[in-house]
Amino acid sequence: MTILQVAILTMGLAVDATLAVLPVLIWLRGGRDPQFTDDDSMLMPSPPPDFTPALASVMLAGRATRRTIMAGLMTLATEDLICFRPEPSPIGHRAGLDLTVHRPRHVDLPEPESTLYGAIRDAVQRLGPINSLALVELKGAFAEFTRTLDVTAVARGWVRKRPGATIHAWRILAGVEVVFGALVGWVAASLASATIPESSWPVGGAVAAVGIGAFGAGVITFVVSGAMPVRTKDGAMLTAMLNAYRRTLIATIKQAKSLEQVVEMRPLPWVGTPTEEIAWGVAFNLERQIDSLLGQSLEVSEVGGWPTGIRDWFSII
Repeated sequence: MTILQVAILTMGLAVDATLAVLPVLIWLRGGRDPQFTDDDSMLMPSPPPDFTPALASVMLAGRATRRTIMAGLMTLATEDLICFRPEPSPIGHRAGLDLTVHRPRHVDLPEPESTLYGAIRDAVQRLGPINSLALVELKGAFAEFTRTLDVTAVARGWVRKRPGATIHAWRILAGVEVVFGALVGWVAASLASATIPESSWPVGGAVAAVGIGAFGAGVITFVVSGAMPVRTKDGAMLTAMLNAYRRTLIATIKQAKSLEQVVEMRPLPWVGTPTEEIAWGVAFNLERQIDSLLGQSLEVSEVGGWPTGIRDWFSII
């Protein structure tokens, strides 16, 4: 092994190790949430004002996810603002979005849900009912919805910085590291394939090792990025309470034979209808349990206050 090869390998791997360890050290130093006893005794009588299932999903996951959007849509359906349109499908179920025929005269929605409804209303008025394959038309509206929820969580003092922006910044760094690793690997391949000078072969091996290390550092940064958003003390306490309610709801669902019965048993004291229970169940990542009860209790899906096509929509969540 030549001196040049040793120098390249040593310096390169030192940089790679620093890039890999840095996000972990930053998380250990300032990325961990305050700790609270997470048990069933931590129950709040009701959520904070304008605390929706979508916002609850952000607090539980530490960031907005696909579940956040689904919870927001279910909230709009609960208020009879949107409905789900069943679509023929050779496999499974599919459903699109539409506005309800008889919309309420006045519904006082929090800003994120109000903005999302406005975007859906404009899209339906422009394009007609949105089928399941055309939901990409609402991609911008969904992004704005999650961004507004991030801003709300920061404004209420539950997280230190916007979760979405924090994760995005770290994933940009991860992408730079991966691209750098791939570029270094390409240089190593070029050196290895060169016919002259022959000394390029050992140098190429050292450069390849550096590139692989940088690529691995990018993967580590990407994985750690999801844990970077930090809850405040109040946010961590709220999340512990939500987890306690989640366990209570799980226990209630196991005993119940229908969603109506779940509502009657009051695991969530502020919830008064089955559709509200579904929205909170989605926020609590209980889709499978809710889907099982829907199969038992929803033989007639368009009467008794159930939004049209909810069974078909829920089956694709």
